[in-house]
Amino acid sequence: MRKLEITLTEEQYQHILAERSYGNRINLEEETFGGYELCLHVGSPDVFPATLEMKMINTIDLGEVEWEFTKLQ
Repeated sequence: MRKLEITLTEEQYQHILAERSYGNRINLEEETFGGYELCLHVGSPDVFPATLEMKMINTIDLGEVEWEFTKLQ
């Protein structure tokens, strides 16, 4: 089995946490169910770096990230 690893900076991680918290609060207030989407944009051929985007209530460009496929041990 393989896994996809995306390396985030601390700032990117905190931004994701803040957006999730905000989105969850809005969903509770409006009594709706929601989720979020992480989109990894990679050029072809697989060039580094890629960019990561998060969609929940808002669409947030998280910027450049490093990524790789690895094998589960």
